[in-house]
Amino acid sequence: MKRMKRASFTAAALLSCTLAFSGCSLISQVVQPDQGQTDEQSNADGQDQDGQDQNGGQDQNGQDQGDENGQEPSADQNGQDQAGGQDSSSDQPASNSSSSTSSADGSTGSDSGAPSGSQGQVSIGESFEDPEMQDKIEVLSAVRNFESSKRASSIELGGEVVLLEVKITPGKKYSGLIQSGAFKISEDGGADFRYDQTDGLEAEMRAAGFEPFEDVSRRDGGTHQGWLAYVPNEKQDTYTIRYERGAGKVMGTDEKVPEFTTTFDIPSV
Repeated sequence: MKRMKRASFTAAALLSCTLAFSGCSLISQVVQPDQGQTDEQSNADGQDQDGQDQNGGQDQNGQDQGDENGQEPSADQNGQDQAGGQDSSSDQPASNSSSSTSSADGSTGSDSGAPSGSQGQVSIGESFEDPEMQDKIEVLSAVRNFESSKRASSIELGGEVVLLEVKITPGKKYSGLIQSGAFKISEDGGADFRYDQTDGLEAEMRAAGFEPFEDVSRRDGGTHQGWLAYVPNEKQDTYTIRYERGAGKVMGTDEKVPEFTTTFDIPSV
């Protein structure tokens, strides 16, 4: 009986141990998947965290790259630099233009001679003789762009004051006068001729050292020299002067004297 109880006790103990051992195994099997899921979840969490960290790193790197190499700061900075470069470039030609202007102003090549519009004297050297009256006439020189305050308005409108120097030795065959009106000027190549305008400019001419011409009497003989003044409406490079002595008749006779005409040019300075 005792043996049976002992055997039963022993069997019960063994069963209890077996169950306990098996229960541990079962619990281990049950817990193991939970731990696997926990590990997977941990891995997943780790991946999420890594992903977040990576994304955060990417975002942070993207922001850093955007802040450091972003287009907006670079474009603004480059745009300002380019705009500044354009301003500097536009200023560069202006300074070069100023330099060239200064160089042109400082140049003496074109200023070595008398500039256009300034007063100057030119030699003519023409001479002729009236065959009927035996008057000898020399055309010595001319002054271009004579400075005249009394004809300032004509000069401003494109005209010019021209002085002409003549020397006359009258003939003795006939009497009469050699007048300034015998010398006429043309500013259109000889189509039209105008009288001189010495009257009214005599004071300025004398003040400048140009003695005005006065009518010459043939009876006085001698040699007479003086200046005539002309005021063309339009300034020309050259002018044509015509000397004209009209036809006449000897008093108390039927003798006629034909007219005499000749022309010459006043050159530019």
